[in-house]
Amino acid sequence: MNLKPHIYIPLLAAIWLSACSTMAPRPATVDDLVFKPLKTDIPDTRRVTLSNGMKVHLLPDRELPLVELTAMVKVGAIWEPDDKAGLAALTGASMRSGGTRTMAPDELDETLEFSAISVETGIGGEMGSVSLSALTKDLDRGLGFLADVMISPRFDQGRFELAKARMLDGIRRENDDPTGVAGRELSRLVYEGSPYSHIPTLESVSSITREDCVSFHARYFSPKSVILGVTGDFDEEEMIARLEKAFGGWDASAPVYPEVAPVKEKYEGGVYVVDKALPQTAIRIGHLTLSRPDPQYLAVRVMDSILGGSGFTSRMVQKVRAERGLAYSVWSYSMAGYWEMGQFTAGTETKASTTAEALGLMIGEIEKIREELVSEEELAQAKASIVNSFVFIFDRPSRILSQRMTLDYYGIYEGFLETYRDKVMAVTAEDVRQAARRWLHPEGLKIVVVGSVKDFDRPMAQFGPVHELVLRDYSTAEGGK
Repeated sequence: MNLKPHIYIPLLAAIWLSACSTMAPRPATVDDLVFKPLKTDIPDTRRVTLSNGMKVHLLPDRELPLVELTAMVKVGAIWEPDDKAGLAALTGASMRSGGTRTMAPDELDETLEFSAISVETGIGGEMGSVSLSALTKDLDRGLGFLADVMISPRFDQGRFELAKARMLDGIRRENDDPTGVAGRELSRLVYEGSPYSHIPTLESVSSITREDCVSFHARYFSPKSVILGVTGDFDEEEMIARLEKAFGGWDASAPVYPEVAPVKEKYEGGVYVVDKALPQTAIRIGHLTLSRPDPQYLAVRVMDSILGGSGFTSRMVQKVRAERGLAYSVWSYSMAGYWEMGQFTAGTETKASTTAEALGLMIGEIEKIREELVSEEELAQAKASIVNSFVFIFDRPSRILSQRMTLDYYGIYEGFLETYRDKVMAVTAEDVRQAARRWLHPEGLKIVVVGSVKDFDRPMAQFGPVHELVLRDYSTAEGGK
């Protein structure tokens, strides 16, 4: 049909008018706008158990032709022998790099690179991880590589020696970073007497052999110690079948874990000084704090935000940076533990000549939040910040999966994520004060300062008994061996 302009234009106008007549009335003001309710439900994972006892979390996401798998393994440094500190980390570093029973290291490297498949391994303090990223079309090959690395790593001697040399070199360079020294020594002091205080040394790492790594892996890697998470482009039933095929033949018994000495809750203050000729002092202060299942966990989160965890609006930043101009960065936070107590830490870097002043101001804010109710404005701002940032934990499926797996790994109660926001908003100023009184102990702070003692503005003895920490000198033949 060929319409002439004098017919075509009126016809369009008629169609437009007809459409307008079916539309909702135009709001008179902004306040009259009506929006569909936001869906804020947190997606759950499907949980299944394979025939060999391995737990699996499934969360499909068809946006890209990509599949990601992550295994959380119950293995970590807290179970390594006292004289082999570094064994867990070295085992984790050597698993992937050392090849598998069927593929030498170089062959595995080249095959993965050519196929655009990534397999990574690592072991931390109380968790190990093995991960895979592959295109959907390469999933079956990728699962084969993942299973081989997890079940039967080769621990090639040459690659093991290379990983060991890198770890030893890292230890020799540790003392070059004053902030790293301060943080390391603080954790060692806070967790003294517990496996959580273990720090790899030249002696402990030098004593580790390839056979130690083989035995450590064999002892703790089992389908019964693994939670496997899968997200990406897949069908759930097909994925379960693929996982059964890849891991079904792995039938190791459940690990027997040695008893770990519990962390003893104590608050014994003191100042620990590392005297180094530096123009700036690194300050770290802290002590033990609560574990995540504790009922006061969310009140502590709000307290943290107000005290030193919310950037420019936090009290420590206002006092130390904005009012006094003593530091660029000053902060505090409570890293809640999962199985054990966590660690409260505060820190800053300031001129040597303002060390005592900055430290005194930080401790003063800790004392103040214990005694006085926070303002309603501070409380509202802190809660809004926490709730608003909560959404970014779930901005992509891999993060959602990680959160669900972590709660499962540590046995955190069902509904933790679903009730999180409401419980944060229910925190009161009195809740914050009670949490501060329970979990902040100014008199029990371990205070570590790394800097030029002769240039400090006041003696450190005003903050408690002073102890000198002497770091190992790696420039000498003895220290560098």
